[in-house]
Amino acid sequence: MHPTTGEKPRIRVPSGRYRVVDSADHLELWREVEKTPTTAVKEANVDGQQITTLDAMYVIEQATKLFGPMGIGWGYHIEDERYDIGAPVLGTKGELIAHEQTHTIRLALWYRWNGERGEVTQFGHTRAVYRTGTGKWKTDGEAPKKSVTDAIKKCLSLLGFAADVYYGRFDNKDYIQAQQAATRIAVAEDQDAEIEKYRQEYADWLKRECDSLRNKIPHPKSIALAASSILQRIPDKASMARVDPAKGQQMISEARDAGLHRLYAEQEAKKQLADPGGNDQ
Repeated sequence: MHPTTGEKPRIRVPSGRYRVVDSADHLELWREVEKTPTTAVKEANVDGQQITTLDAMYVIEQATKLFGPMGIGWGYHIEDERYDIGAPVLGTKGELIAHEQTHTIRLALWYRWNGERGEVTQFGHTRAVYRTGTGKWKTDGEAPKKSVTDAIKKCLSLLGFAADVYYGRFDNKDYIQAQQAATRIAVAEDQDAEIEKYRQEYADWLKRECDSLRNKIPHPKSIALAASSILQRIPDKASMARVDPAKGQQMISEARDAGLHRLYAEQEAKKQLADPGGNDQ
């Protein structure tokens, strides 16, 4: 709601009309689709770089669940298609032999959400003609199809689909474990028993970390750094156990403070032993 006029915010839709919306609902769709099960991602090596790839059929299925069948609730059209000249390929004497080629499309994806039609646009790219690492030339006959798939995934990512992949959260071991746990719980015959198992593992982990902070770390700075790292891990760990992270965060904070108090007390005791007379002289 506008702070001075009291009017609710509005968004313009492709029809040219405006729809009044509550400010709280802008991320409704995003939150619905941002998390990705580990079964829909895999690691791949692309040009020597290790990346996380997303299964296109997974996001297409999710879009169909939310918007309806393709062509009715959502769909796309290709606005532009071309082959771009890529890197030059040189011979043994430095002479130009050829250029690699990249297939490029500009794709507009439309969808219906809450009774309105929306549209987003993205580019898709695929190496179509290129020289492989072994020096051989390769032509990818499926480059146009791959470019369409690439553009669809990019368009849906703008709406929040598989946002955790694009955020790079699958680079985080704890996040991967949390998503694996969510997948196991979803397919478990006894979901309550599966959840209870993760809750017990979470409780045991918290107990170990609290004990370490309270009694085992020998330096104040190390305690602070360790506690900071643990606090960052708690949301994902708590997610696996389906519990509120607040209690675990409080436990770690209290254990950190107790550990610091222990060290400061030990330091003070050492000073007293070194100078039993204090300032009485």
